[in-house]
Amino acid sequence: MLQTVWWLVPKLSLVLMIAVATHLVMSFAQTLMHYKLGHHPMGGDLFRNHIKFHHTYYSKDHLVSRTPLGQEGNNTPFFFIPVFLVGGCTYLVLPTDLFVVQVAACAVSFYAHVFFDKEYHVEGSRLQRFGWFRRKQELHFSHHRHADSNFAVIDFFWDRILGTYRKSDA
Repeated sequence: MLQTVWWLVPKLSLVLMIAVATHLVMSFAQTLMHYKLGHHPMGGDLFRNHIKFHHTYYSKDHLVSRTPLGQEGNNTPFFFIPVFLVGGCTYLVLPTDLFVVQVAACAVSFYAHVFFDKEYHVEGSRLQRFGWFRRKQELHFSHHRHADSNFAVIDFFWDRILGTYRKSDA
């Protein structure tokens, strides 16, 4: 029994490391794409969609609504492009079990990004009871008030690294 447990420890450590690394790469890619494509004309249609819809529906003092708005201009599907590119490359180098861990972590990270972005803008979100959520929401709202900052949705330390971090206005 003890021998089995000792065999699992390095394997579980590797699984955890792959999952965390996958989330961090996904989070950074989301932040960078939001920054460089969603808020710069070089983003083309992604830029126009993001500004025309998301930042039009949620701007200045109108940052929440009873239900999520602006789904027709949603750029989220375009985030799948780098996901598939990275996934294809890692499929070739990772063993199958670790590739499955990466795919699962990628899916959870992607879902969390979409979920939090929606919850930030829903009036009376059930997550409002948590202080960590309210802090992240205020950082996100600072982005809507000052579109040149706080491009992350979950991990705002990326904004500190990119030099785009702004304290919340609240």
